[in-house]
Amino acid sequence: MMMSSKKIVGIGLSGGIDSFVAARLLLDRGYEVRAFTLDFAGEGEVSEAVAPAQAIAKALGISHTVLQANAEFEKWIIEPFVEDYACGRTPSPCVRCNEKVKFGIMSHAASAAGCDFIATGHYADIQWNAESGRYELIRGIDPMKDQSYFLARLTQKQLSNVLFPLGKKLKSEIQKYAESLNVVFKKQKESQDLCFIPDGHFANFIEERRPDLCVEGWIVDSCGKKLGKHTGAFQYTRGQRRGLGLGGGPWFVLESRLNDNTVVVGRNEDLMSSKIYIRDVVCGARQLCPGTKIDCQVQVRYRMKEVPAVLEMQDDKNAILHFCSPVMAATLGQQAVCYLEKAVLASGWIEKI
Repeated sequence: MMMSSKKIVGIGLSGGIDSFVAARLLLDRGYEVRAFTLDFAGEGEVSEAVAPAQAIAKALGISHTVLQANAEFEKWIIEPFVEDYACGRTPSPCVRCNEKVKFGIMSHAASAAGCDFIATGHYADIQWNAESGRYELIRGIDPMKDQSYFLARLTQKQLSNVLFPLGKKLKSEIQKYAESLNVVFKKQKESQDLCFIPDGHFANFIEERRPDLCVEGWIVDSCGKKLGKHTGAFQYTRGQRRGLGLGGGPWFVLESRLNDNTVVVGRNEDLMSSKIYIRDVVCGARQLCPGTKIDCQVQVRYRMKEVPAVLEMQDDKNAILHFCSPVMAATLGQQAVCYLEKAVLASGWIEKI
């Protein structure tokens, strides 16, 4: 009996238009495609959210495996999310989910099932740089959909067997392609939304798990003058303007101090930073040694225009970003991503401003 020479790709199938088209494109390119869907229902249960992916896999004629990942999601995403807010940081759960869950749990499951590659419907691309001997994560060509920021912590090992079929596509092309196949999808939230908090009220979610954080305290200016009260410092994020209830504004949150349950506010200009420290750096397009200084472009949050800076490596895992012009509202717990043109150079968690 002859063995198939087709390469096998495990596709992360969410049930939305992007992962559907990604799977269809892989089939068109001659791959054998097997679908995997992460489910975060309790052990032994299957949530209703899995049904769209099951229907798509059936329509495509590909196998489909549901991966129960509730315990792992709790450990890697939920617990750090709550802990970050309890420490006055603003977490990035989608970045962690890609690093630990989608390209962790799902990649391992696909590999164990005999897949040569893992693929998703993310808008990004990967290329091999023979000169540097490294895989480069590249921005997707659609500037409104580029998701390289959320994928920037993928390691060289992870990137080595990943395919992003949509990286060189515009969202409008994806929609037209789906329409040509007579497939209609319900509008879904974008992947950067908090999927585990459907109503978007993160404060209620934190309160349920950490009611001890809901303690009344003071809102003060940078000189310590008391301006008003709050019901829990964890609810306030650096750069926040709405919901403060203060006169004499506009006021912006500068810091949430959980050690003394105080929210510090100031003016717009007080949010500007010329230097930030990042930790747990993951190198991308270049291997960066301690002492390295390199010009790059930086985003300190998603949906911001990249700005020029110098990345200075302190050691293997810590660095300083020196900005050519002050950057606004860099926030503890968020990710800073450095780019060399379109390629991710490095990323790290903002530790100090």
